[in-house]
Amino acid sequence: MPMTGPLTPAHTPIEIAHVAYTTFPADTRVKREASAAAATGRRVAVVVLRGDGQAIEEEIAGLRVIRLRGRKSRRGPLSYLAEYCAFVGRAYKLLANDPRFARVRIVHIHTLPDFLIYAAIPARRRGARVILDLHEIFPEFTATRYPGFAGRVAATVALWIERWARRRADVTITVNAPIDELLANRSIGRPERRVVIHNSTDPSDFGELRDPALHPPRDLLEVVYHGTLTSLYGVDVAIRGVALASERGIKIRLTILGDGPQRASLEALVRDLGVQRLVTLEAPVQQTALPQRLMACEAGIVPTRLDGMTRYSLSNKLLEYVHLGIPVLAARLPTYVQYLGENAWYWTPNDPLDLARAIADFAAASAEQLLVRTRRAQQQLKRIAWPLERAKLQALYAELLAPT
Repeated sequence: MPMTGPLTPAHTPIEIAHVAYTTFPADTRVKREASAAAATGRRVAVVVLRGDGQAIEEEIAGLRVIRLRGRKSRRGPLSYLAEYCAFVGRAYKLLANDPRFARVRIVHIHTLPDFLIYAAIPARRRGARVILDLHEIFPEFTATRYPGFAGRVAATVALWIERWARRRADVTITVNAPIDELLANRSIGRPERRVVIHNSTDPSDFGELRDPALHPPRDLLEVVYHGTLTSLYGVDVAIRGVALASERGIKIRLTILGDGPQRASLEALVRDLGVQRLVTLEAPVQQTALPQRLMACEAGIVPTRLDGMTRYSLSNKLLEYVHLGIPVLAARLPTYVQYLGENAWYWTPNDPLDLARAIADFAAASAEQLLVRTRRAQQQLKRIAWPLERAKLQALYAELLAPT
């Protein structure tokens, strides 16, 4: 039903809509990109899942946040598919029927799933431009998550869906160069506009780039991991590596800040290994307090497992440690080396024994060596600093909004 009377902020027509199967403002990429859109002076809406206790609608930092019913149950592939489809259907109806979206100019779709782009069809029919923002690569994600024959079949379907979604976008955004190169070799049968917008650290969240500090020697090496606790991120490898390093006589403590489906098994692993004095699992830290908490440690650890999907990933944690001037211990993933060069302390992925070796190398390094390598890491990442990436995204919005 059409709305009458004066327009209030909740009723103001939307020019740019971000749609994502996630919660907000927890998803940092959606928050950064939507905020970049709002900074252009356009009216921006963010359409997301409604988390427990969250308002159906509210205004956050100039963004109209609209939360749709749905959940992420993690119960299995069929449940995932049903929940994905339900959210896509609700988003489709919102963009089709809510008068605030009647003249939306850009619909920015965040994946997964790739077929979320279906929700943009009503707006596209009215002349809106569509951006497909691939946070993950769906075929590789599917093959890794569901190994075996069923996974291979699902990955084939996912590849078809990815191609279908890319064909319906005016622009496809990817999160790093290796993924962009991968997509360049997966033709969609027509010319494609692709843009890389990295998940660079936003100074509004973490402060300005911090020059690495020359820490005085300490008796205890404090190492930190922050983020989601899942098998993919290899936190169990980090725990085993720290235990082995301690057996070599290195005085070390690992603090894990986060939550997730692997938390209980990680707590059990700490007990089984008898390393309660070496490893502490703490609750996630509020964003405002996180930088100071991380900078209290000598190194950040990024123990991601290597598989068909992560070989193309660039960890947000890694970028955040470098931004804060914290030395990095990282699994030697191809993308990490491509972006950081040899300016981290690497080990063979999935190998806690080699992680113990890397920890020993790190512990033996002088303060000057730590400082030089960390500064070089920052230099490597200056070319993808968030202010540059934000300007690139805003230029894209301006181009798509220009009269044709």
